[in-house]
Amino acid sequence: MLSFSMPIQKNKITNLAIGCFDGMHLGHFELFKHLDENGAIFIIYKTECNELTPKEFRVNVAKHPLIFCDFLEIKNLNGKEFLTYLKKEFPNLEKIIVGYDFKFGKNREWEAKDIQALCSLKTIIVDEFKIQNQSVHASLIKHLLENGKAKKAREFLGRFYNIRAKIIKGQGIGAKELFATLNLQSKDFFLPKNGVYASLIKIGDKTYNSVSFLGIRSSDNHFSLETHILDENYKNTEEKFVELSFVDYIRANKKFDDLSLLKVQIAKDIIKAKEILRVVDER
Repeated sequence: MLSFSMPIQKNKITNLAIGCFDGMHLGHFELFKHLDENGAIFIIYKTECNELTPKEFRVNVAKHPLIFCDFLEIKNLNGKEFLTYLKKEFPNLEKIIVGYDFKFGKNREWEAKDIQALCSLKTIIVDEFKIQNQSVHASLIKHLLENGKAKKAREFLGRFYNIRAKIIKGQGIGAKELFATLNLQSKDFFLPKNGVYASLIKIGDKTYNSVSFLGIRSSDNHFSLETHILDENYKNTEEKFVELSFVDYIRANKKFDDLSLLKVQIAKDIIKAKEILRVVDER
């Protein structure tokens, strides 16, 4: 069973970009450049945790319609059977666009170069895409984020790395004794290295500068993801979900036994975040 990001008449699809497309990074967009007005992005999808762009979130990034295909439905098809399946689902399909490292069919035994030999479809194989002599892959972006290199990851993503999160009830300590924060809970998204970040938070249709913390908090030794909004005009929201973008890493987490010392440190973090975000605003 295929699922679609928007209503689509399958007989109007003439070209497909095919892949897993986690991250929707600049390497993927090299494939999407070959799609025309009758094109769509065909995503072979596995249900996984810790993704850069979980299923529904990909819709926010891509301009073309998305078609999701459950990997379990096609995993036992050989190469020719898979291509026959595509032609049956999309009767007017003429062209397939894939990356140089694309493999398909049972046990991934067939390669991109085999497509045109197995069927009549025109095939465009997009060469390896590099930035600063590094091949752009989701694994590279995850590695950068794991090491707190959010600014560097942006160069390969083409945007700040962002997640969707639910606003949850916190301890109430921040507003009373430190700085007011929104406490957040994120599901399925890959999270970057624990620490303090200059960040942007989108609430409804507005985006605010913020400083965010993720990791084990000093007050109760529990994992926390929270953000302090730097805009003094911000008022409490009734929104339940937000999008949080990690702009740049500020520092590693520290253990504070005294809340007054933590407050001093957060004040320093706020100053640093404002410096970082001022440069972003000026671009």
